[in-house]
Amino acid sequence: MIRRPIPWRPTARTGPSQGVAVNAGTVKRIIEEAENLILVAGPEVRSDTGLFNGAVGISKKYGVPIFATGGSIKAFSEAGVDAEQISLLHLTNLLIDSEWKTEKGRVDVAVFIGTEYAVANNIFSTLKNWGDVKTVSVSPYFQPNAAVSFANLNSEVFQEYLEVLKG
Repeated sequence: MIRRPIPWRPTARTGPSQGVAVNAGTVKRIIEEAENLILVAGPEVRSDTGLFNGAVGISKKYGVPIFATGGSIKAFSEAGVDAEQISLLHLTNLLIDSEWKTEKGRVDVAVFIGTEYAVANNIFSTLKNWGDVKTVSVSPYFQPNAAVSFANLNSEVFQEYLEVLKG
């Protein structure tokens, strides 16, 4: 019998629909197959060099625009990396809006990195219930409301997964 992955925080329950825990290879394939992907960087990229380098690496490798939320724009601007500053709540509302488009059209996949766990869980829940965007969590903790997430990982395995993604 296959066990359902357990959320990192026991209170992060999802109802009848729960995301899938996958490995880095699967996330890489999702990114490669996306038609219009965005990368949402949260405030944790300011203090975690691994997350920052992961976000920049993914953006450069796949030509993905970075939407900097929660003050993360400071880290990107100091490093000379192009990113668009936006409120996470405003971006969530835009992703739900069926008429909102980027330069490439309607967003089909949103990859989140460096967003605080509880905030991300609520954003994923909102997008799962009212949006049509596939959500991917690049975090060492399983996010049950994201469509796709890593399982709970130790820091070494998580860094290996980041290397695969920015590869």
